[in-house]
Amino acid sequence: MHIYATFAGVFLIAYGILLLRKPNLFRRGMWMKTGIAQRNLSPEAYIKYARGVGVFNIALGIAFFVWGFFTH
Repeated sequence: MHIYATFAGVFLIAYGILLLRKPNLFRRGMWMKTGIAQRNLSPEAYIKYARGVGVFNIALGIAFFVWGFFTH
């Protein structure tokens, strides 16, 4: 069961890094119509929001990775 937490941590870290490097990745196509944050925030505010979500994902991913790696 803890191996899943380790893999989830790695996935969250990778997704967080992706959001930090390319915050506008999901600002096209169908995401523009379905994303509430994209419709309600200005482009500059959305970039700050996406980077904040990226940092949160990295922190949560590190926590999952450490928990999954050190508990057996």
